[in-house]
Amino acid sequence: MKNMSEEKLNIKLTFFIGLAFFTTGIAWSIYNTQVNVSLFLYLGSYALVGIWMAMDNVIGVVIQPVMGSFSDNTRTRFGRRMPYIIVGIPLAAFFFILIPFETSFWILLLFMFLFNISMASYRSQAVALMPDFVKPHNRSKGNAIINLMGGLGAIIAYTFNLILVPISLELTFFIVAIIMVVSLVVLLFTVKEKDSYSFQIILEAEKEGKKIETKREKLGLIESFKDILSEKDKSTLFMLLAIFFWFVGYQGLEALFTIYGVDVLGMDRGPAGFMFTYVAIPFILFAFPAGIIATKIGRRLTIKIGLVLFIVALFIGFLIPTITMITIAFIIAGIGWALVNINSIVIVWEMARTEKKIGTYTGVYYFFSFMAAIIGPYLVGLLVDVLGPTTLLLDGAIFLLVALILMFFVKRGEVELTEEEKLAKKKAIQEL
Repeated sequence: MKNMSEEKLNIKLTFFIGLAFFTTGIAWSIYNTQVNVSLFLYLGSYALVGIWMAMDNVIGVVIQPVMGSFSDNTRTRFGRRMPYIIVGIPLAAFFFILIPFETSFWILLLFMFLFNISMASYRSQAVALMPDFVKPHNRSKGNAIINLMGGLGAIIAYTFNLILVPISLELTFFIVAIIMVVSLVVLLFTVKEKDSYSFQIILEAEKEGKKIETKREKLGLIESFKDILSEKDKSTLFMLLAIFFWFVGYQGLEALFTIYGVDVLGMDRGPAGFMFTYVAIPFILFAFPAGIIATKIGRRLTIKIGLVLFIVALFIGFLIPTITMITIAFIIAGIGWALVNINSIVIVWEMARTEKKIGTYTGVYYFFSFMAAIIGPYLVGLLVDVLGPTTLLLDGAIFLLVALILMFFVKRGEVELTEEEKLAKKKAIQEL
């Protein structure tokens, strides 16, 4: 029988591990709510701003998998993930400080590019650090803590928008950069990657001359699409399209709302950047209840309710475009977004006919969500340019409405499994 202490998650250690992901949460949230305004001052077009705001996702899609693979094969006295984190965070912090000191559009793009490259160089490792320490049966809890740390970073960043940005944009970026470096120092003193169980297993195996096979056998992207398209029931396809459209709406709103706050509501860029806090906090508070609700009434119905809440909230904000009403609308939207987002990848996992296909379905899920993040700000921005700046919330709601319609064609996702099938599927999910 296993020692019960071995079954418990080391919550304190997991929080310290989450500091790496915390740095990405605080930096990206300031970046997404302030750099868009700087771009708009040069470009004057929501669509063009949307294109450049997607730079981080394009770079991330290319670099993050490569850097993650490099770290898998790295062996140092600091571990295999930490060397990249040790170099990546200070570099990202340095280029982050430079962004508000831009003197031209092209200089701004250069600083953005260098910052995005630096962030992409360690993000995969920041995520992978947790499962290196946390054993499979505790990884769901560990992932919740890691995401909580990222959410905490976002909330702090939004608060800085309200308090620090009105004082000085340069000071805000400098303080965030300092927090990133301090977080790294604390991480170095509290987390010793060489002691992680996965790193020790690899070193021991290599000492014995064994080769560790870290790659999971899974279909390529094109083969995955063919596999899904070949299904007689098209529920998986409709689900993935729904995911694409609701992420387009959300990513577009997040990337462009600060501009809307300044351009339409007459707010300063700091308070405008704070507004998304009213989405973030309800999302965090309702993340766990969203999972419970889904177990009671079903994931598909939960997602539909979440989309309806989000759409109605945006429509109200469009009809009554005051700061107070949009604040209320965002609180409702945050609750709706929790109901949608918390259950999205879970329902995709449930659609996998066997545990062997879970990796395939996960890969396709992230492809659709990443593509939405890349083109979402542009698509929403293009609608704003065509229909007028006052329509941003309505334009976001249009994409969410398309997602809601697609959800009515999803017929699977709550399949009853035998206990043996449930255990096999749970194990496959935890190993991802």
